[in-house]
Amino acid sequence: MLLLLVFSTIQSAVAQDGVRFWYGHSAQARITKEWRVSVGQLFLFRRNPTELGTIQNSLNVQYRLNSKVCLGLGYQRSGSVQNANDDARNRLTARIHVARNFGKIRLMNYFRAEWHSPERSKFEYRLRYAFRIHRRNWRLPLRARPYITNEFHYYLSGRPLWYRDEQGERVIRQSPRGLHAHRLTLGVTLRPIKRTNVNLRFMRQTEFNLGNKYRRINVEDPRNGRIRRRFSNFSAMILSVSYRFKVKK
Repeated sequence: MLLLLVFSTIQSAVAQDGVRFWYGHSAQARITKEWRVSVGQLFLFRRNPTELGTIQNSLNVQYRLNSKVCLGLGYQRSGSVQNANDDARNRLTARIHVARNFGKIRLMNYFRAEWHSPERSKFEYRLRYAFRIHRRNWRLPLRARPYITNEFHYYLSGRPLWYRDEQGERVIRQSPRGLHAHRLTLGVTLRPIKRTNVNLRFMRQTEFNLGNKYRRINVEDPRNGRIRRRFSNFSAMILSVSYRFKVKK
């Protein structure tokens, strides 16, 4: 019943907004037992799979405290393919991953703090928490491992805007802030050959408002009905391939 509800929600979202297509590849090198370095690219296509919109390049460094806790730092730079005059976007990320096992069920907790430059209209800083659930040994072909991830985003320090009362009078000028986005991901990881993972997943992002009405996004101007900081609700089908290099000592 739960799976039917999830797939019904996905089908409704896809019918309303369409699906974006993303493709990524990355390579990771294990430097020591604790340290790992990875580089990658992500190609973001629009609703047309042949229409490339953005390319993201990333560099990440990871330190494993133990088998359950990892710390990481990352840098990402993205740019528009269709408009060379658009400013490149930069992102710095600090993260921590914590794993917990409950019998054959594995729960992964992800905490991320991001700084974006230049600032986005809705945020300059973004806090992200995600938890992923999967069964550790499915005994499926290609070592297939299905999983589900729920992720929440907290926005901070976006571009200020004027919030108005019902009569259209100015009340306060400030940036949006608060818990404003949720991402649901259904995916499967495959290992077709040694040290190579293929990840196929469907992701649905939904933005929303909670709490203080003068910190909201998707704000309607009562004078003319114009919507500012409009909700960004979309679905994406994502294929990514990663390879792990073995560094010889």
